[in-house]
Amino acid sequence: MRWFLIVLLLWPLCGQAEERILMQIATTIDFGKDVGQNWGTLFEARDAEGRVVLGAGFTGVYNTAFRMDRYTLQFFVRDDEAEMKFETLPASTEDGGSYLFDLDGRVYACSYHQDRTARAWDDVAGAWQVDESFGVGETVSGEGKMRVGGKVLQFKRGEAWYDGERVLSKPVSGYYHHFYYALGYLTFFYKNEEVEQPYTRLYAVPYVPGDGAVDLEKAVVLDLKYDRETPFAIGQLGNEIVNSSNMGGIYAFDGERWKVLRASLEGVSFQLYSMLNWYDKLLMAQYPTGNLFIYDGEEVRHLKDWPPVMPGVSDRAREAQTTGFYGGDLYVGVWPWSELWRYDAHRDHWQFVKRMFRRPPITNEMNHPWEDRVVAYNEEYDGDIVINEWGQRVTGLSPMGDALFLSVSAKGCPERDMRLAFLHHDEVWNEYRVVHRLKKPGHVSVPVVWREEPTTLLFTVGEAEISIRQDGKLLGTAPVRREQAERVVRDAEVQWEYGMYGPLRAGLLSKEVER
Repeated sequence: MRWFLIVLLLWPLCGQAEERILMQIATTIDFGKDVGQNWGTLFEARDAEGRVVLGAGFTGVYNTAFRMDRYTLQFFVRDDEAEMKFETLPASTEDGGSYLFDLDGRVYACSYHQDRTARAWDDVAGAWQVDESFGVGETVSGEGKMRVGGKVLQFKRGEAWYDGERVLSKPVSGYYHHFYYALGYLTFFYKNEEVEQPYTRLYAVPYVPGDGAVDLEKAVVLDLKYDRETPFAIGQLGNEIVNSSNMGGIYAFDGERWKVLRASLEGVSFQLYSMLNWYDKLLMAQYPTGNLFIYDGEEVRHLKDWPPVMPGVSDRAREAQTTGFYGGDLYVGVWPWSELWRYDAHRDHWQFVKRMFRRPPITNEMNHPWEDRVVAYNEEYDGDIVINEWGQRVTGLSPMGDALFLSVSAKGCPERDMRLAFLHHDEVWNEYRVVHRLKKPGHVSVPVVWREEPTTLLFTVGEAEISIRQDGKLLGTAPVRREQAERVVRDAEVQWEYGMYGPLRAGLLSKEVER
């Protein structure tokens, strides 16, 4: 068994400009064996009125195509009054959009439809740089990399590799896709079209990285109703891995068997695009309501008007596609008008943040942006362009450093279609291709470095910044407003092992707060 010991000690802040320290939080944690679990919340603090004011934890989230890095640690001081600033970064691809994921402290953008190449943001160069280790032209939905026990578990070309060794090869016929490793099981879809009756199956195979190859003879297999089933969101809650289907199915694996939470049904629109651990529940972003659903381990329920509809647009054919935490708040991105929403848990209220596109003007006379132009073209030229092809997505929410990266796209990251006159304008086309960076005081995200020996972390709230250190090395800082920091630490009551990131999936050995 590997031991991952995190000790948050009162470490001397050598080399740092003098700043009055308002609060430091120390804890010793035994992470135990890494079997792909989402780590959850280290601590969360509330004020005298019961409002969350600061906290730290590891987000467990999967957005449409990619899983986020389990080792990215967030630390926040909530600040409702701070201004959020928006910056537009260059496009990462020639396709009409991209999706985000993070790994080892780097934010990646990838269009898995056409370009299929992962590029990491380089802040010094001010550009996206190709990472060839993912494979140029080979990065597709449901594949990529994750760290398990400090080494890389990679899914590529329908195979699995751990620490450079192949542990799962392609099948003789058909192919594996949409891998997810959690709770000691490797799950994936197996589709076989090379037979008279094509089929798709969902596998769960016990696997411990480093213990040899994946043994398919031990697999627990669920025969799916339709051979065209594929997932857009995967997650975990408690002792269950939760998978989904583009045809409405929701499936949970508890270590012994698969159970069907919701049966797939052809012709009925019901798709999940994101799963996020939230306290002791699992949030699911859904189409066509544009709302979140919630799973408590027993049933899946609809959270009506979570989030609501942006004024001035249709309430039909909406899709909550992306979820994530930033600054201690829950954010959700919604199709087809590229809406960004923030949930204010203090007031149980959804706040509209911004529409991420400027064109065309919003309207409730059609469901999707540019739909009238596409319909007109199809009628005039007997065309077959899908009428919602140029709807507008928020495809990624990836916190890193003091920022929140946000990606957008058209429906499927398509090539520029010069048959449509509105796409002749660069300002219209380029809106689909950029990545945005949002910044607000009071949040820092950093990758925790895996070490086999005990490691120390320090969370500090100062007058001007918050920071995280590991073994004396500064991992990251973020600005904080002095008046808010002083207000928060004055009466913050720290609670341990439970919060918005979910329950802590590790042993808490000691804890200490100084202010």
